[in-house]
Amino acid sequence: MAKRTKKVGPAGRLGARYGVRIRKRIGDIEVQSKGRHECPRCRVVALQRSANGIWSCRHCGHNYASSSYMPTPPVSVKRELAEVLAKVEAKEKGVVEELLEQEPEEASAKAQKKREKVAEE
Repeated sequence: MAKRTKKVGPAGRLGARYGVRIRKRIGDIEVQSKGRHECPRCRVVALQRSANGIWSCRHCGHNYASSSYMPTPPVSVKRELAEVLAKVEAKEKGVVEELLEQEPEEASAKAQKKREKVAEE
């Protein structure tokens, strides 16, 4: 017998009720929420949803609260990541500005000195 829930997956249990769009949405959400995810503490793919908004790791036993259908990193982690990226971007921008500020003669003189040192070695 052919598989009857090809379009909607686990929401096929609803049969012909509620409309195909709603069943597809339910199927997508269920696949996402019932699957396993990466634990933020031990980095093992063993995190499962135990209740609405409660996630627990089967590997290290870590429990934490997050969003309902998919675990999200804590706000503090997002904030720290944004700060680190901003610092790196500022450093890169500063280095580029320094190179642009140097006069072409100075830059060529520095390059010539480097070439001489390499030739001596």
